[in-house]
Amino acid sequence: MSLKLERDLGAGPRGIVGRAKAAFQSKNYDYAINLMQSVLKDEPLYLEGRRFLRAVEITKYRGLSSFNRQMIGMKVGSAAMKLSNVGKKEPNEQLVLAEEVLALDPFQAKANTIVAEAGTKLGFPEFRAFAYETLAEGKPGDKAILNTLASTYMELKDAMKAEKTYERILEIDPRDGDALSGLKNASAAHASRSGGWEAAGSDYRNALKSKSESIELEQASKVVKSTEAIDSQIAINFAKHQEQPTNPVHSRAIAQLFAQKNDLASAIQWYEHAFEAGNRVDSALEKVIGDLKLKKSEEELQELQAAQAEQTDPEVQAQYAAAVEEKIKEISDVRLFQAEARVRAHPNDGEYHFAFGEALYNAGQYKRATEELQLSLKQPSVRYLALKFMGMSFMKRGMLDFAVKQLAMAESELPTMDELKKDIVYNLGLAYEATKQTDKALEQWKKIYEIDMSYRDVAQRVEASYGE
Repeated sequence: MSLKLERDLGAGPRGIVGRAKAAFQSKNYDYAINLMQSVLKDEPLYLEGRRFLRAVEITKYRGLSSFNRQMIGMKVGSAAMKLSNVGKKEPNEQLVLAEEVLALDPFQAKANTIVAEAGTKLGFPEFRAFAYETLAEGKPGDKAILNTLASTYMELKDAMKAEKTYERILEIDPRDGDALSGLKNASAAHASRSGGWEAAGSDYRNALKSKSESIELEQASKVVKSTEAIDSQIAINFAKHQEQPTNPVHSRAIAQLFAQKNDLASAIQWYEHAFEAGNRVDSALEKVIGDLKLKKSEEELQELQAAQAEQTDPEVQAQYAAAVEEKIKEISDVRLFQAEARVRAHPNDGEYHFAFGEALYNAGQYKRATEELQLSLKQPSVRYLALKFMGMSFMKRGMLDFAVKQLAMAESELPTMDELKKDIVYNLGLAYEATKQTDKALEQWKKIYEIDMSYRDVAQRVEASYGE
């Protein structure tokens, strides 16, 4: 009896696995999970399939909102109660029960522990490595989990993985004596093996045959065309990610592959994981995340607007209108995220400070907006826009004398009554009106009236002053 790969399955199970992969590709995660669970009931030693199932579950779980996770948490608690007496059952049945819980929360500790123990009882400590890789994914800073994982790698004679895991422990606690001793032993064992490519217990490594083939596959991830090839690369990189969950290279590779599939939600999740793993210092990666979020939100806005236009029921239209408004706010938040990222990356660029200030204004954060806009005033290309938004921000904050000062400065410096100056002059009129200086307010609106009577409501305001 040995662990099985997909090629070892019968035609029926292979067909089901194929449908599961297609379902995963189309983001029908629940269907993919159900299909893989059915295969694993009959093929419990198909560890490669169990890895794929966990990848689907993690992708689905990471896409849940915090509210949905809370709701699922209640279901997990109820389902996990069934595991209390699972030790009396056969290992195969234990695996089935554990997978039911992991379909809800792939990081659930008890269920993963059962997978580890049941697989070991069947004679394959590779299950323990797999289960603790998943637990380490959920709690990357848990030394107990990492120690168990490292010792399991040593049992499997995979010194390279053990070495890397001990290094992770020492990053958390440099004084961990057991990890120091374990690292010494793992390093010695690793050095005694040529290249460390013969690691047991890693199905994707066993399937690669050689280091050269692995390199070819890694290079292929940059140019893959078919969705099947992309899914294959995702699975390979996910396995590497499980080995080194704090290494942003693997998360980024997975994100790029999901982006190729135009699965923006999954791409964003994995890019964010890479950004966190890289200690949030990669400004280029932060920009990529913002751009993808903006693209995703804009696509969703278009879909909502199209659906709203098709509705004839006023109540349904109102519901769509609310959804559209919420999506517009979300897009505003994304633009704010992008603007802030660019300021951090280019702290001396006035245009970026202005863009951030404008985004803060649109998000209703008027105090922070004035601070950022003030930093952009020395940038000639945005000075007058910055003065305008500063004036409007001060108005929102009730600081009307400051609002008048900023808007009046912009009005005096702008030579031509173009659209920007009209906007500034109009808002200066509003600022004067708010300070009860009605004559000065009317004076501003008359400046626009002389040039463009149709601008906003200036005609109504000016003509009303003559009693018309």
